[in-house]
Amino acid sequence: MKKFFEIIHILFSLEIGMVLLWLPWQSLWENNLILYLWPQLEPVVSNFFFKGAVVGLGIDSILVGIYGIVHIKSAPKTLSS
Repeated sequence: MKKFFEIIHILFSLEIGMVLLWLPWQSLWENNLILYLWPQLEPVVSNFFFKGAVVGLGIDSILVGIYGIVHIKSAPKTLSS
């Protein structure tokens, strides 16, 4: 059961990472309901430094997923009673 959750965590990390790499450069990033309701957030969200920080989180998430893939076989096995 532990391996199942490890695989789910790896897939989730890779998926979130890819979304965080892709989303800041799409038109949806600057044209959405949140910015319509709170227009004062637009200068922050449109800032390239903020977009770069989000992309950095995406890269970090992808690296966590890759680390999980590399180390899934070397994970210690639990003793079943």
